[in-house]
Amino acid sequence: MLWVHVPYSRHKNELIEVEQEIMAENGYDSSDYFNRYDGEKSYYIIHGKKEDKEQYAVFNEKKKFIKSYSGDVVDRQVCIDAFEERYKHTPDDIEIGYENEIFVYCLLYRGENSLIYAFYGIDDGEFIKAYRIDNSR
Repeated sequence: MLWVHVPYSRHKNELIEVEQEIMAENGYDSSDYFNRYDGEKSYYIIHGKKEDKEQYAVFNEKKKFIKSYSGDVVDRQVCIDAFEERYKHTPDDIEIGYENEIFVYCLLYRGENSLIYAFYGIDDGEFIKAYRIDNSR
């Protein structure tokens, strides 16, 4: 028996369509990362190859280009180690985000009574900011 979660499948298909549209309209040859990032605003983030150059690029909800970055990227493990040292927890999820007008690693920890979102620059691994939401009663 096959189970399909229709809203999830629809969301994934919509993301694929947006990725293909962004790639075609902006001259990307390929991509190995594409995601919708929801912070204060929502963005589409792609890591792809354009004119033989790899880059991260961010687009707004209307698929309009905002900014790209093609420099060195710090290893994700550097940010994971910094997160674990600061919060004494291992993050549950890591994605590329766009905060404070820079590309960041967004690390998320889901605890029993709290959520921690921490942001580190993808270029240098420096801590940018964090949010902690506690639900202790």
